[in-house]
Amino acid sequence: MSKTQNILTAFLGLLGVRHTVSFSEQTFNEHPHRYNLFGLSKMLSDYGIRSGGIEIPDKANDITAIQTPFIAQFSGNFVAVYEVNPDNVSFIWKGLHHNLTVEKFIESWTGVVLLVEKSEQSGEPNYETHRRAEILENLKQTTLFSGCGMAVLFAYLYNMYYTEAGISLLLVVNLVGLLISGLLLLKQMHIQSDYADKICSLFKQKDCNNVLESKAAKLFGVISWSEIGFGYFLSNMLLLLFFPASVTAIALLNVLTLPFTLWSVWYQGVKAKQWCMLCLIIVALLWTIFFLNLLFGFIYSPFEGVWGNSPFEGGRGMSGMLKSIESYAVFFQLAFTLSIYFVSVLGLNLLAPKLNADRKIQSLKQTINGLKADDDVFKALLKKQPYYETSDRDSIIHFGNPASKLRLTVFSNPYCNPCAAMHKQIEDLRKQVNDNISIRYILSSFGENFNRTNKYLIAACLMELTTNHLPLSTIFNAWFEKGKAMKDDYFKDMGLDVDNPEVEAEFQKHEAWKQKTQIKATPTVLVNGYKLPESYKMEDLRYFTDLDM
Repeated sequence: MSKTQNILTAFLGLLGVRHTVSFSEQTFNEHPHRYNLFGLSKMLSDYGIRSGGIEIPDKANDITAIQTPFIAQFSGNFVAVYEVNPDNVSFIWKGLHHNLTVEKFIESWTGVVLLVEKSEQSGEPNYETHRRAEILENLKQTTLFSGCGMAVLFAYLYNMYYTEAGISLLLVVNLVGLLISGLLLLKQMHIQSDYADKICSLFKQKDCNNVLESKAAKLFGVISWSEIGFGYFLSNMLLLLFFPASVTAIALLNVLTLPFTLWSVWYQGVKAKQWCMLCLIIVALLWTIFFLNLLFGFIYSPFEGVWGNSPFEGGRGMSGMLKSIESYAVFFQLAFTLSIYFVSVLGLNLLAPKLNADRKIQSLKQTINGLKADDDVFKALLKKQPYYETSDRDSIIHFGNPASKLRLTVFSNPYCNPCAAMHKQIEDLRKQVNDNISIRYILSSFGENFNRTNKYLIAACLMELTTNHLPLSTIFNAWFEKGKAMKDDYFKDMGLDVDNPEVEAEFQKHEAWKQKTQIKATPTVLVNGYKLPESYKMEDLRYFTDLDM
């Protein structure tokens, strides 16, 4: 099972239910009730898993009798418990496996549990589609990282004959710096990283975030030091791998970083009075690079023996001309090295917000979904929409639970492509709410030439009501999926009597409703008589099966 902070994904793994990490995490992160038992139960129902919450009165004696796995409310959060014995409780909390004694577990356990029951039909909706997309995404990422790794390896092997031991050591130190500054970037973007948390927790009384979110964490309030650090180590690695001759310029620029390290330690210890362990590691790495440069003689003036009193005073004759050429070469080397640093840092500064955009969008979706799922908000928006009188007498074409409080009236055209898409969404909604919804169809058409199709569908409904005929939902599903292309030939083997007076009477009811409401557009969905607000999708209605209005 993949490691994740998401209890839904972790629990699906424990149950052995088919799922993809990407879709289950999206489901959890965007769900409006992801932090309560009701929301977890709703999410599990989307996977065809029945669940029910109970409170255990005698925690000490009854905990071993609970069938695992189950979800327990623990210390203000929810954990996935997968093993309980008389001595210990094993569970997953925030993506990590924990093992506590029963006594310790009970101290933080509220006694509330969510019990589940899966079936052979349990699984992620559209699993095969999601699985293919996830495999393709993983393949692209693997190819990218493998390609980068091979490029680095080949570059090192190509220059190995010329590469000194000092440059090899510098590469190792800069690689460590790249990884640590990468963890700092994750912290800056508020992306969860267990490795960063573990390093920061070395000073248990302090928190890296307190330093990283201070005003001093950004240069001129624009570029964060974590971005500068990542760009610095990345540039060093690229230059050492592909342009090892620039090692002297890199060494000189490293010297310029040393005053920053002194200021960083002073600021954390004196000004902020808080330590960032990741920042201190970066400081140590910068000084390590400095001492390696000293040890291997990489720190010296690149202009020594090349220039006279002035960079362009090369003297006369051939010797002077050569010195002038070398002077220009040194200038170009320094300019090239600096440009790599600037491009890396500024490029990362522009890229970082975009890398973090998906997380912010997901958080925004969860906030919006939370508002949309509120009954009061939904009812307020619903009552601002046009209202049309509806009743059971308007149409006999019905799906779902007639006693449901949530009553949909769907004005649909059998030949309308958006209506076909809407019907698919309605079928998905029925599955999500276990058919606890009332759906009534009223049919329209493009003209009199298409009215006969409506009568066929009405006849199919009448036959289902009086005989053990093929279920109406099956007929509608197949019609919208492939029957439209066959037109009336789709019904020829069903034995339907479209000339039945009852069929004509029902057809006229639909026509009368159209005339009364003057609704023209298809599909149109009414919720308890009110037009569904544009900001709501069909899937959002799964939160309102107990709508009281």
